[in-house]
Amino acid sequence: MKLRQIKDFLCKNRLQALCILNGVVLAVGLVVAMLLSDDNRWTNWSLSRLGETTSNRLSAFSFNSGVFLSGLIMVTIGFFMNRGYLKLGQIRSARISGWTLSLFAICMIGVALCPNDTMHAAHFVFSRGIVILMVLLMFLLPSSLSYLTHRERISSFSFPIFAAIIAAQGYTMGKFWFVIVEVLLGIFATMWLVLVCRRMELKLSDLKTS
Repeated sequence: MKLRQIKDFLCKNRLQALCILNGVVLAVGLVVAMLLSDDNRWTNWSLSRLGETTSNRLSAFSFNSGVFLSGLIMVTIGFFMNRGYLKLGQIRSARISGWTLSLFAICMIGVALCPNDTMHAAHFVFSRGIVILMVLLMFLLPSSLSYLTHRERISSFSFPIFAAIIAAQGYTMGKFWFVIVEVLLGIFATMWLVLVCRRMELKLSDLKTS
């Protein structure tokens, strides 16, 4: 009976489960990379240093594998978000989520396949693209959803504003603050995505019962 309940929950909350899985995959890859790394200079530079193959191959494999798998999961999330918004008649939202998350996934995979030490220019573009695309998605998606109330739309805009402020502070302060900011942005983005997907799945559930 419990297995059936779990299966029913996952079917109804597929996107939320994928978002949580994405966060877990990233967290595991990152933590294992930190534990395996014998180069502590990443604490004063960036998490990307954990993915540099010339520093430590084991930590680099863990970090890059986690980021790569996260990119693949983001493709799946983007596909289901696009399909869900089409069912709700939110055509513009479907396009925004589909294109933005696809580009986001490409940037994630690019970060994994282009380590900073061997392909610095490409890594720089992909890593900065991740931040820019997530902030854009946080702005564009709430503004395109017609079923949001005025209060919900205003509160949604607080997410990208806060994310942009945190990112700017990370670039300004540098050193170990940048690593902390990267972690905070990852947690913040995951929470936002879970909430957005939860709202959409509730609307889809209401659509089925009506």
